[in-house]
Amino acid sequence: MSAVSAVRRAGPQDMDELTALWAHYIRSQGANPALRNLPPDALARRRDRFARHIEGPDSAVFVLERDDGGLDGFLSCFVETNDPYFHPPVFGRLQTPFVRPEARGRGLLHRLLDAAYVWAREMELTEVRLYMSPADERQNRLAEELGFEAIATVRRRTIAWDYPPGGRREAP
Repeated sequence: MSAVSAVRRAGPQDMDELTALWAHYIRSQGANPALRNLPPDALARRRDRFARHIEGPDSAVFVLERDDGGLDGFLSCFVETNDPYFHPPVFGRLQTPFVRPEARGRGLLHRLLDAAYVWAREMELTEVRLYMSPADERQNRLAEELGFEAIATVRRRTIAWDYPPGGRREAP
């Protein structure tokens, strides 16, 4: 493994390794309930999303390339529209930051984020939001150290079709 990984924008030639890295990311996020029950075609769908973000005018995927041409990590970035009553009207969504475990501890996430900040300025954005698992305490500590503040927590609940007991519930 290279001591230094170069940050660059991903291209179509990276699709196989990006998809494999994303699969590794999913396996590493076992505590995240949103990632436990992915559909059988999740890898194909994510590959398609990578392709759209690589080719799109308002998105980018940054990768960490080793000297041998392999990838040590990635970060997807895209412009997202905010709800009309919130400011700013658009922001940069930084999604799925991932650095291979064996490459961590060398400031590579910082380098991916630096590339994302440059991208955000080029897109004339005033804010970026980092999306990550709420269950990963290490990730959340690191996000705070990097200057990200938590602005929301999304919780989910599966709806059981036999609830409430006895059938339909009357509207209040």
